Amino acid sequence: MKRKSNKPHGRKKMPKPIVYTEAELNALEEHITTHFGDFANVIHEIVSPDIHVDIAVIEPTNERDYYTFVTMGMGAYRMNVPQQLAEYKLNKAEMVICLPADWKVMESAEQWYWPLRWLKIMARLPIENNTWLGFGHTVPNGEPFAENTKLSGIGLSVPGMEFGDDSNTCTMPDSSVVNFYQMLPLYEEEMKFKLANNFDTLIELMTEDFSVVVNISRPSAV
Repeated sequence: MKRKSNKPHGRKKMPKPIVYTEAELNALEEHITTHFGDFANVIHEIVSPDIHVDIAVIEPTNERDYYTFVTMGMGAYRMNVPQQLAEYKLNKAEMVICLPADWKVMESAEQWYWPLRWLKIMARLPIENNTWLGFGHTVPNGEPFAENTKLSGIGLSVPGMEFGDDSNTCTMPDSSVVNFYQMLPLYEEEMKFKLANNFDTLIELMTEDFSVVVNISRPSAV
């Protein structure tokens, strides 16, 4: 008589997420420490259906009086970059966002959590839409991120404006390149201006009082 299996029928095995090799992760962590700062804390992802996205938390210092959050895991996936751009090695990326020193980074209320949520959204957007993200790309939320701000979209710049040009890219052991992008929260009118003109022109309008640190009540550049 055959023994009945206790295993549930019809349950599919979940595919393993795409992750960095140990050598790649070491290179990434060294790059983050060198250019963005030491991080003792990491926000670890519990459920990872496609890629595993942890977030390095660089705390405020005397030199940089703000938090810096950097994703670690997005770049394990190669984005679907147009063939005509293949030579520029743009198919791997990680995201960066800077928050004020008094930001309640461990609070779950949306007024505090939305920047972390959007790090994850941006990390997975290329997978979910079979596309890519790079400098000058903008992504709308469709409504303000939280009740206490009218910011409602994300534009991608490079961290070199604050952290030096060497922070923009990390060369991996296999010679592939991970590109780092600074997430800049934008207003709806700024998003529309960028679409009608270009991202560089928008940045020029923002430079007078520009800061990479999120300011939920900053004046609009347009």
